[in-house]
Amino acid sequence: MNLIKKTQKKENISKELKNLQRLKISTTNLLISIKSMAALLKASIPLSEMVKTISEQSSDPNLNKIYAYIHKEIDRGSELAEAMALFPKIFPQTITSVVEAGEKGGSLEKNLLYIADTIKKEYELQRKMKGAIIYPAIIISLTVVEFVGMIFVVLPKMEALFSAFPNVPPLTVFIMNSANLIRNNWIPIVSVLIGLALIARLYLSTKSGKMFLSWLSLNFPILKRLFISNILASFSRGLSVLLASGIPLAKALSISSATTSNFIYANIIKDIHKNVEEGQNLSNSLEKHSKYFNKSFIKMIAVGEVSGTLEDNLMYLHEYYSEEVTEMSNNIVTFVEPLLLILVGVIIGLLGVTILMPIYQLMGSINA
Repeated sequence: MNLIKKTQKKENISKELKNLQRLKISTTNLLISIKSMAALLKASIPLSEMVKTISEQSSDPNLNKIYAYIHKEIDRGSELAEAMALFPKIFPQTITSVVEAGEKGGSLEKNLLYIADTIKKEYELQRKMKGAIIYPAIIISLTVVEFVGMIFVVLPKMEALFSAFPNVPPLTVFIMNSANLIRNNWIPIVSVLIGLALIARLYLSTKSGKMFLSWLSLNFPILKRLFISNILASFSRGLSVLLASGIPLAKALSISSATTSNFIYANIIKDIHKNVEEGQNLSNSLEKHSKYFNKSFIKMIAVGEVSGTLEDNLMYLHEYYSEEVTEMSNNIVTFVEPLLLILVGVIIGLLGVTILMPIYQLMGSINA
């Protein structure tokens, strides 16, 4: 009977954990919670009480539930890093490894501040990246809406008018026929587009799809330099924080490889980790992948290794590439905006000519 109760208890815990692992929380609330933990530790609040306090004070109910579960795990005898590792989507290996190093080395407060600063910098970096991509996407979406409005609302009204005209210009006839074709077959067209979107989504969720997406981001015109700078900025800071937390270089590279979102760079860092484990220094290992790490990056690493300032040099590289991301994000918006406006102008102009040409032609024939 006791065995049955224990089994049921384990199943309930497992079900509760799975439900909590599905929860989503905001980066801002996570950042506040990490900073709060550091502040409570500074005030000499015991670990269990600290986590319990965090689980009761966040404005995010999902985050409160997660910290409440972490608190229960700590009371059962788990370490903080071990309990956090149960929620890998919220606390990735980069965070749990730094927490673990802090717990073992007696520097948990300092390491939590490292984590908070890293989360903040990474959030700012990704926001700049999204800004460079979202603005053009909005303009394109508005253009599509405008185009659909012309096809389904404006052109049908003009078609009824033009049917009374003796001669309609070939361009107008072509556009009207194209619009009719789209209107008469919009259900199969939309069905095909939705089907293609679903297939693309399924493919991109596979390993080969993610690899293709990684390759595309590193080779896409205009955006490739932005993506590479973003990866280098994140890699530099992550590695610097891991080393500053007392984690050995080989293990830090292993963690970096596991937490790098771009599959191509993740595999390269995995290879670098292997070389470092075999006794090679970091700069020599990076030189084997000079296509992905430029000379100035490798040189800064080499100088850091010789002078014993590798952590500082990595942080400098992070700041350098973060500034590049900011500049390129602004440049992309500045460059793409006029191109999109020209595209919108061409579409509107073409539709305008389509409507006005028959009218001018009719007026000319009347005057003649």
